[in-house]
Amino acid sequence: MSKNLSTRLKASFDRLNLALTMRRHFENFWLIILMRLKIVRLPYFLYRIHKDERTYSMLGRPTAASSGDIFVLREVLAEEIYQDALACVDKKDLRIIDIGANIGTFTIWANSVFRVREAFCFEPEQESFCLLNFNLSSNGCPTAKAYLSAVGGTARLVKLSVNNNVPAAANIYDQAPDGGQTVAVISLGEWLSTMEGNFDILKMDCEGAEWEIIRHTDPQQFTRFQTIVVEVHPDPENKQAIADFKEAMEKFGFETVRWDNKSFGLYVGRQKPDG
Repeated sequence: MSKNLSTRLKASFDRLNLALTMRRHFENFWLIILMRLKIVRLPYFLYRIHKDERTYSMLGRPTAASSGDIFVLREVLAEEIYQDALACVDKKDLRIIDIGANIGTFTIWANSVFRVREAFCFEPEQESFCLLNFNLSSNGCPTAKAYLSAVGGTARLVKLSVNNNVPAAANIYDQAPDGGQTVAVISLGEWLSTMEGNFDILKMDCEGAEWEIIRHTDPQQFTRFQTIVVEVHPDPENKQAIADFKEAMEKFGFETVRWDNKSFGLYVGRQKPDG
């Protein structure tokens, strides 16, 4: 079998698998298909998702792009890609930081599996932030607080460039020269210095900002987290390779539980008992 044919067959199999996942867990499946084909056009849609005994009502933006809001909803709520992170925590009453909260999927999912006692959700993109607040309220997360800001290693203001087809990919590096949203980037280290106590989970899906966060944050601050889960992106400053991320986390005292070792793959680590 040729390599090209093998690649095409794998792509077809992946699309079929995705469709079956959607059909199994999403209500109004055929309406969702029509929206993705642009036959039906709606600015927002209330997705209803079922996974075992858990149900969610999530307001999102229907787009034809494969990596729009529905992609995140499927990954987090239906496929539960963050299961390894929750397996690391030793209680069901969580205090979490969600950096790159988007429309709230991670915090809402964590609350449905293990109750969230307190959550700090950071999202810099204005429309996503509005959807985040709506979804937190609609899915029983009254203890979650949303912040309209990005998180990085150093505090500053940036012009945020947003791709409407892939709103979750908004980042603090591809800055819009004119007309973009002006957003505040807060320093994780400085913010943590104003907070008391420890946290169960630090989740980061911040389009590359994880690199400046680990370079500029006092390593002692990471001892305050029992578990860390990160979607690792290429370093925007080209100072480090993807493979360096695991080593950096282990230097901070984390024991690696999962490491995909690829762009957009996951790292999950938990504090060593003597960390």
